[in-house]
Amino acid sequence: MKKIKVGFDAWIQLLGMIGVLGGLVFVGLEMQQTQKIALVSQIQERSYAANGTLNTFIEADLDWLEAIGQYESIPPLTQRGKVERNALNAAWFFAEADYFQFSQGLMTDEVWQAKLRAMAGNLKSCKYPTIYETRVRLVEEAFKNLLDSLPSECD
Repeated sequence: MKKIKVGFDAWIQLLGMIGVLGGLVFVGLEMQQTQKIALVSQIQERSYAANGTLNTFIEADLDWLEAIGQYESIPPLTQRGKVERNALNAAWFFAEADYFQFSQGLMTDEVWQAKLRAMAGNLKSCKYPTIYETRVRLVEEAFKNLLDSLPSECD
C-alpha cells in the first residue's frame, strides 16, 4: 500500500472549507432568527392596530364586542362598562402577541411569568366572563390550554 502524503496546502484547503461551512451555518441561523423577529413584529403591529381600533370605540362611547356582533349587553352597559370591556379586549390582543413572542423564544422566562400573572388577573376577569368565553375560542390551542390552566377567582 502506498502512503498518501498530505501537504500543507491540503490542510489549508480543508480548514478553508470548514470555515465556509461554518459561515453558511451561521448565516442560516441568522436568517431563521430574523424570520422569527419579523413574525413577532407583524403580530405586535396587528395588536397595536387592533388597540387603535378599540381606542376609537372608547372615544365614540361604543362597546367593541357588541359592535362586532359577538355579544349584546342586556341591560346596556354604562360608559364605564364599555371602557372596561374595551380595555379587557385590548388586554387580549396584547396577551396574544406576548404569547407568540414567548413561544418563539424571544421573551425571557421572568418577563413571561409576570405576563402570566397579569393574564390570570385580566383575561380571566370575573366581571366580564363573556369576553373570556368569546375570545378563548379564537386563539391557538396551546394558548387556550395555557389560559384554561391559569387560576381564576371565579371558580
